[in-house]
Amino acid sequence: MNLQHLRYFMAVARTGGFTPAAPEMNVTQPTVSSGISELERVLNTQLFNRDSRHVELTGEGRLLMNYALQIEDLLDEMGEKLERGDMGPGGGFRFGAIDAAIIYLLPEILKRYMRENPGVELSAQVAPSRYLVDDLLTNRSEFAVISLPYSHPKIATMPLCADRMPLVVGGDHRFARQSRVNLEDVVKEPLLLFHADSVSRKIVDERLAEAGLQPGRVMEMRSPEAMRKLVEAGVGISFLPERVVAESVARGDLCKVEVRGVSFTRDIGIAWRRGRYFGPAIRLLLEQIVSTYGSRRFWLEEGEAP
Repeated sequence: MNLQHLRYFMAVARTGGFTPAAPEMNVTQPTVSSGISELERVLNTQLFNRDSRHVELTGEGRLLMNYALQIEDLLDEMGEKLERGDMGPGGGFRFGAIDAAIIYLLPEILKRYMRENPGVELSAQVAPSRYLVDDLLTNRSEFAVISLPYSHPKIATMPLCADRMPLVVGGDHRFARQSRVNLEDVVKEPLLLFHADSVSRKIVDERLAEAGLQPGRVMEMRSPEAMRKLVEAGVGISFLPERVVAESVARGDLCKVEVRGVSFTRDIGIAWRRGRYFGPAIRLLLEQIVSTYGSRRFWLEEGEAP
């Protein structure tokens, strides 16, 4: 059924004729007549009794009018909700975030967003950056908060904040009694490192390669929280995001140790599929994240920003 033809039908019913309905719909009288005829053909029924002076609804026409009024109300409600970004009960979207982002960057933002938008249901996928980008490429997530830099022709990114990755050791480790150490000594220790496909691991590998070094004993993991606990237990040492280790350092369970001549820093930022449309509810969350971490200017100037 053509919605425009249904609108012609309602206009004729309201005005009592094809001729007065035409200017109301900003079309010609033959256009209205043709639309009504097509609607009657599709429904296989007659909607109006026509004589030379009057156009009146048939019984079938009155039945259709009852439904048409409900359809009109639903269309108006739909337009208002779309304009407000109100997704209604059960409406929502999915986004992705790395561990550090969902634990340390987003909780207060998500708390405020969910309180102010109770009709929006959020689903968060927590995983390493590589897998979050896969979700973006397959349209399973709207956006993701990932480790940067990350390069892909179909993915746009925007930095939010820098995240230092200091060398951390357990409180009983011999490095804990030193103000700084050499990178050559670091690679001789058992290292807990992220998997080779992660952005954070690539940053470490690049710095080691620049120094002409290779790590000896390495245990690879994906969870920074698990790595933190193992460093506390003395299993090895690691380069971990500062936000992940801050509380442990404050308690004395971990010690940060400076490495001579080198530093390890990653960026955390937003990633999304180029050209993707974001509705009001999604844009609102994105804007709250960006505003919180001081990238508003970049957001407004970046040509690829959603």
